[in-house]
Amino acid sequence: MHGTLPTIMKIILATIFLLLISQLSFAQNNCEKYIQDYIPTDLNDAISYFECKTPEKDLNDFKNKEEIDATSSLHFGAGMSIRNNWKLWAGTSELSKFFRDLGINHPDDMSGIIFTSLHRKLNGIEIDLESQVKYYKDYWAESERKQTERKKKEFNEFKIGDIVEFSYDYDFVSERQEKKWRDDKCYATGTIQDLNSDKLEIKVKLTKSCDRKGIIILKYYVWEEINGAYEKTIEDQIEIMKKGETRWSSYDLWDIVEK
Repeated sequence: MHGTLPTIMKIILATIFLLLISQLSFAQNNCEKYIQDYIPTDLNDAISYFECKTPEKDLNDFKNKEEIDATSSLHFGAGMSIRNNWKLWAGTSELSKFFRDLGINHPDDMSGIIFTSLHRKLNGIEIDLESQVKYYKDYWAESERKQTERKKKEFNEFKIGDIVEFSYDYDFVSERQEKKWRDDKCYATGTIQDLNSDKLEIKVKLTKSCDRKGIIILKYYVWEEINGAYEKTIEDQIEIMKKGETRWSSYDLWDIVEK
């Protein structure tokens, strides 16, 4: 009996030692995976990345700041870097998909959640991802509501028969057109034929154009399904409206010049 206890203790101590070695090895390997150009796959991975790659002094300085000061201090430097290098703007990385699945679509919001979560973890505070996501969703919902109200108010100023001037928001059909516009000599005007309050669109007949080629009334990307995935096949597809044509378009491409 007396000889058995030390043996048991040795086994326990050996087991604890092996567990510690295993944990240390795991932690080391976990940091070793963060090689150059590595892109984290989710929020926890992003937090671990900064814990592994950030010098201890910088990490402590970040930790000891107030949350809002800490996160805002990284928005333009480290924030810009991860938004670009982790393909949050491009939307092609697993990390971007992780956030989009949560309903977070803007890269600024993604980097904000990463830095806020890192700061909270370093300070032993609950990350509370759910509340962070709700904050940004509420922000954009309120922003969209205000924008919709503003647009409806602006749209209601347009009436059938108004003479409107094109604002060249997309591009120019030629260098000559652009030069004349910059010299304040290029005017494309039309008359409102109809209104669509649901889509906030106006139907305009183009009566004057400063270039016989017309005006660029629409510019967009073309996406096609290729091998089961959608790919951008045309970067800048344009639609042109010529003098004498009548087209529907967004109201904010035109300014009222005469009622």
